[in-house]
Amino acid sequence: MTTERDTDIRLPMREDLRVGNQFPDFELPEVSGRMWRLSRLLGDYPGVLHFSRGAFCPKERRMALNLVQHFQPELFVNSCTLITVMAGDRLDAMELRDSSGAMWTFLVDEDRSLLYELQMVDTTDDLHGHIYIPYTFVLDHDRTIYKIYNGWWYLGRPTVEELRMDLRALMMRRDDWVYPGTGQPGWEPGQVERLFNKPPGS
Repeated sequence: MTTERDTDIRLPMREDLRVGNQFPDFELPEVSGRMWRLSRLLGDYPGVLHFSRGAFCPKERRMALNLVQHFQPELFVNSCTLITVMAGDRLDAMELRDSSGAMWTFLVDEDRSLLYELQMVDTTDDLHGHIYIPYTFVLDHDRTIYKIYNGWWYLGRPTVEELRMDLRALMMRRDDWVYPGTGQPGWEPGQVERLFNKPPGS
């Protein structure tokens, strides 16, 4: 895992993919063929961007199951995004998604153009060809890289709790993180009553 205090470590990927920099605003198709741009998927909220080795990898299957069981139920209520990117055949992406019960977005880099552009190439698998080194990026809403996890060893992959805490830290930067009730800066006397069309003191 790479954090702000050890960004001098040379990771096997493009030099500018470092904490504090913006992730490239790439565009890829999901398994259905519909095109998605990263910035559109994130919207106004932070998210998790995971580059997967493929359905053949037991570490990927275990990570996907963990996310499905303990993280996916929160995705629909926490406003954050989870995205998986895979190189090669979209049927492989469908296999990992469907076998794990995942319901988040799976993007497919069929011609591996993004793989080579990002220079995150794993060349150790003779059977499956060039695939992604399994990095996980935690991104702010504007694609700024907050955290990088290198999952070549399984213990380098983020736990559900680590992802939850990373996203919480990013969400806490929002102006609306705390409910702006009476007495908070920016609220005037009687504003709560006016909000509900009630006379002050009633």
